Amino acid sequence: MKIRYLFYMLLVSLAFASCQKNAVSKIPQISLLYFGPDSIILNIDTAYLQFSIVDGDADLGNDPNGSQKDIYIKDFRFDTGYAGYFFPAIDQTIEDPKKGIEGKCLFLFTPDILTSRTDSAHIKYGDTTHFAFYIVDRAGHHSDTIITKNIIMRP
Repeated sequence: MKIRYLFYMLLVSLAFASCQKNAVSKIPQISLLYFGPDSIILNIDTAYLQFSIVDGDADLGNDPNGSQKDIYIKDFRFDTGYAGYFFPAIDQTIEDPKKGIEGKCLFLFTPDILTSRTDSAHIKYGDTTHFAFYIVDRAGHHSDTIITKNIIMRP
């Protein structure tokens, strides 16, 4: 009798162990890969932010016609909070909630995004700032927030 119970317990344990469940978190995880260069010339140069993304339920990318954006970035020179941006279109055939999704994102701080403050001192002598950023998936899960190093913006 005890052997039968032991056998059933072993069988149940084996069944649970053989279930494949996605071990990756449904909350997006990001990590900074690159931010630079250290110094740029305003209205001419472009700065680059590259980060990796892992999302366990593969629901990255929002509707460009909707109100929820994908990437939120804050410029610490201003008190305006976070500005939202969209990911490029992600092919829905690679979205698999069982496997998750991972990739790299390259965000360009073009001259129309990195502008000078309007006071005469910053226009004449340049400025320094850093950024904070996070991403949000379609379920509304926020990733952790990462703060970049400083960047010098020369006139």
